[in-house]
Amino acid sequence: MLLGQNVNSYNDASEVQNVAPGSNWQLSEGFSSTCKVKAMGLRFSDLLDRLSTEFPEMRFRFTSPHPKDFPDDLLFIMRDRYNICNSIHLPAQTGSTTVLERMRRGYTREAYLELVHKIRDIIPDVGISSDFICGFCGETELEHADTLSLVKIVGYDMAYMFAYSMRERTHAHRNYVDDVPENIKQRRLTELIDVFRESTGQRYDSQVGTIQLVLVEGPNKRARDRTDRKDR
Repeated sequence: MLLGQNVNSYNDASEVQNVAPGSNWQLSEGFSSTCKVKAMGLRFSDLLDRLSTEFPEMRFRFTSPHPKDFPDDLLFIMRDRYNICNSIHLPAQTGSTTVLERMRRGYTREAYLELVHKIRDIIPDVGISSDFICGFCGETELEHADTLSLVKIVGYDMAYMFAYSMRERTHAHRNYVDDVPENIKQRRLTELIDVFRESTGQRYDSQVGTIQLVLVEGPNKRARDRTDRKDR
């Protein structure tokens, strides 16, 4: 498991010389970033390329990425290497373009959906997971409805869903008011979880009867002694 925040923004410029600042740094189409690249080095796709080649018996996955750094070459590497898991965590946070603007996420709802379509075109059997926040500063019922519709459209395999909680020394803390009442946050969270379970249930049902490659990572920590027969 390759870990980092944001892991796919990896840039190893340690051995790069005479490179113009920010040259050839390709973001996902329709995405922007406030971060400036000082020197272009080896990117995340280069890292996965080398690791998957040098360790062919090892399977690789990664977290947590940012949607802005999924250039096509990264997606093609994932598609073409059997030992890179076809699993992408694609944090959305919200399905509303106006809330995304307030969060300074650097993309719109439409750009995010276009990226999802591209990922599934290149890696048809990919599993997509995400993060969502309910009740961000100033969130309206219409903006919340946009999040529910995004979940239905994408059809995620898994998601982490939370009610918004203000953190100090953040952009939101400096510029906005945490003005969505807690009871409304919890109600919206419940609605989001219900919509997610309905859509992900459909994706799971579509896999019934198929053959899947399974990675056994270890024993179940909550039920170490469980077996398929009670008398064993």
